[in-house]
Amino acid sequence: MKKKLETFIENIFSLSLIIAILGGGVIFLMFVIGLIIGGTKGEILAVNAAIKIMPYFIRLASIAVLSGLIWTYINGKHSLSMEDKS
Repeated sequence: MKKKLETFIENIFSLSLIIAILGGGVIFLMFVIGLIIGGTKGEILAVNAAIKIMPYFIRLASIAVLSGLIWTYINGKHSLSMEDKS
């Protein structure tokens, strides 16, 4: 049961992190296109990217961080932990 829970939380972490990173790229492209277009249309594109779309990707990144922390505590170790092999 513990192993299934670890796998499930790790999958949530991976999926939400990938989507959040790709979403950051989409937001970046929207800002660049807004700068290239310029004027009112470019401003509308940049404002919509910041106000309407970006909060969803920020929430996904928060879910990724939370699920990563939960996975770390369920697993009992993390990448910086040191084990005494003696």
